[in-house]
Amino acid sequence: MTFFSFLHRKPGESSELTRKRNSLRYKLFQYMFLLAVLLMAAFLIGLSVIVTALRQRNTFRSSLQMQMTVFSQDISSEFETLEATGLQMSLSVTDEIRNYLNGKHISFSEINDSEAHLRALQESVFDTIRDSLLQTDSSGAFLLLDATVNTGLSGADCSRSGLYIRKNSPDSGSELLLYRGITEIGKKNNVMPHRKWTLEFHTQNLPGYDTWKSSAQPDTCSFSDIFVLPGTSDKVLLLLFPLFSPDGTFIGVCGFEMNDSFFRQKMAQPTTLRHLTCILADIHNAPEGQDSGTLKIDPANSMSCGTTDGYYLAPAGTLTVTKKLSEKQVLCTDRVTSYLGITEKVKLAGLNEWFRAYILIPLCDYQRMIFREAAEVLLIFAVLLCLSLLCCRYFSRRLLNPILKNLEQLKNREQTDTAEMIPEIAELFTLFSEIENDRKAETSALENEIENARKELSRVNREYDDAKRELSRLVYARKKEVDPESYQLFLNGLNTLTRTEKKIFLLYLSGKGTKEIMEENNIKESTLRYHNRNIYSKLGINSMKQLLRYAAIMNGENSD
Repeated sequence: MTFFSFLHRKPGESSELTRKRNSLRYKLFQYMFLLAVLLMAAFLIGLSVIVTALRQRNTFRSSLQMQMTVFSQDISSEFETLEATGLQMSLSVTDEIRNYLNGKHISFSEINDSEAHLRALQESVFDTIRDSLLQTDSSGAFLLLDATVNTGLSGADCSRSGLYIRKNSPDSGSELLLYRGITEIGKKNNVMPHRKWTLEFHTQNLPGYDTWKSSAQPDTCSFSDIFVLPGTSDKVLLLLFPLFSPDGTFIGVCGFEMNDSFFRQKMAQPTTLRHLTCILADIHNAPEGQDSGTLKIDPANSMSCGTTDGYYLAPAGTLTVTKKLSEKQVLCTDRVTSYLGITEKVKLAGLNEWFRAYILIPLCDYQRMIFREAAEVLLIFAVLLCLSLLCCRYFSRRLLNPILKNLEQLKNREQTDTAEMIPEIAELFTLFSEIENDRKAETSALENEIENARKELSRVNREYDDAKRELSRLVYARKKEVDPESYQLFLNGLNTLTRTEKKIFLLYLSGKGTKEIMEENNIKESTLRYHNRNIYSKLGINSMKQLLRYAAIMNGENSD
């Protein structure tokens, strides 16, 4: 049974639709289409995960920048409010001092060494200082007169009389404490002395006071450095408003205090970040464009706050900027923790009063987020890879199993419905059957040609043997016609020919004429005659006819 007849034994049972469905092309298209859809879905899912991760990083940077913007605006807004209130307070205090001096008909310098005048001045401005403090979110308000109760004491040149009132806590209704000033005035106004109370304030404890005093201008606001108040653990930032008499004489300074406790509560930031540290550092003594102000953050010269609904990591000691990742982004570290964040200069209030703000998070939080994103991406790709491998295995089995089944059936000559057979395999084996028939026909024709060639070869061999016997007979007959001694002399003389003579001799034997030999050897006729005489002499012959006869006899003998 041939493949062709085997495959087409039931042609009526197959249909065109069934053939198309069983077609390899149809199945391959179907499986590849499904695989392409799955791979496209996997690609989109993976791309979505990557985009989400990148977007999350961008969101993280945007969150830091937004946090910086809010923090800077909150600080600026708070201190601008304090500046406006402080300017009003300075005008009111200046007017009250001037009114007192005018009413007493004394100059400002005359209040030195006069406890009565100093007490009266403090009483006259007490309500203004207290009311201004209660109107603001500052932690304290103060007035330092450029005068002292006793100029004869040691250090009197930096001891200044005045009032310094502080809030006990950031709450608006908290108790007021008298940090500096006459205690009787405080008690009279229900303000108890601070546990570290002293009568006067030493300006040497206020960094840069003498430099600021020499350059102070009326109706301006300046900031002190961030420093620790003597006798306390509070870090404070003072807003300074200079006071001048009508003739331009410096008579003192008033202002507000912002300590670290108030700063920590008032400047706490709402945020979605887990651990946020916001720092305001004093850098306005650093030259513009110099990095020294950003390399070290001394906790004694900075204030920090965290979030409104959680704790924060206050710097443990000096915070050092170890690396600037970009113009704003920095890596910082203290003796315990490393931080990642951004920094920029902020203007609080006044003229050219700049500080530096930092928005930081623990570096481990950022690394944890990056690790989680990387783990999610790797997990998604691992799942997609496994899914792709399973799909490839499934589709390959679905495609190859029918092929292998049909091949096995064909190999075993099993009864197979052509409607269930893959059309391409049926066509392939039909082609194989046709090729096999053609090969058999070609083989048969080739065998016939071989047989004919053998017969022809046998005939040619017989003719050759006959010709060879005839040639031997002719050679023998000719040899009988020549003198044996002359023929032997001819054979011996061949070995005496020179190379040129032997070449000419062979050309004569090949049938060349005199003219052809002269052209081929590029010689003259006289030269050829010379060589001919030598050849005749050495071979013992006297003509070309004799030469050719002896040569023919020699060739006949050699062929035998």
